[in-house]
Amino acid sequence: MLKLGSSLLVAAVLFPLTLLGQEKETLFNGKDLSGWDGDPRLWQVVDGVLVGETDDADKKVKANTFLIWQGGELGDFDFEVTAKVKGNNSGVQYRSRIIDAAKWSVGGYQMDMHPKQEFLAMLYEEKGRGISCQRGQKVVLEKGAKPKVTEKLPMSEVKLEEWNTYRIEARGNVVKHFVNDELAAEITDNDPEKRSLKGVLALQLHAGPAMKVEMKDISLKKVEKE
Repeated sequence: MLKLGSSLLVAAVLFPLTLLGQEKETLFNGKDLSGWDGDPRLWQVVDGVLVGETDDADKKVKANTFLIWQGGELGDFDFEVTAKVKGNNSGVQYRSRIIDAAKWSVGGYQMDMHPKQEFLAMLYEEKGRGISCQRGQKVVLEKGAKPKVTEKLPMSEVKLEEWNTYRIEARGNVVKHFVNDELAAEITDNDPEKRSLKGVLALQLHAGPAMKVEMKDISLKKVEKE
């Protein structure tokens, strides 16, 4: 009885600590851009929503620009955001690298928010390998080879200009993209030279036509490696 009781006591002490290490963190407070860095002309908070917007005048951009989270590099994690996009495409950069902090330039993995169904939630490697996995695919990436599709996934129609929930799950060299809780893309990156196992998180405004992205309910859960 004493041994069993001791074990239960240890479990009761350790279990809450494990939960604390995996709790969701809110990355956007709904009031201001605290914890983020981007072009102040383009990003603002309106009625509790994070808004990024370009136009064809003073807010026109010549290159893709990003709102960069200042919380450091991420390895394994779950990230979730509710978003809608009009006029162009946007996306979430993750495990990425800052190319030019002064210009808010970022390169690396991106979960794309694209108006074309086959590109929505695809893996696009910004300033890298480009389209690496389209929506509705499970893909393996090998060194020096084209993406190998190993399985097809169902695709429900999604309207980009309406509120949708996007989620990224990153574990080692396997990353998964979800839209409205439906698995949209799964990538196993076996290229040791080009894959990324950690990096920064950022939100995209795309160069080209005027656009607007709105985001809310932005959360992150860091995952401890076993």
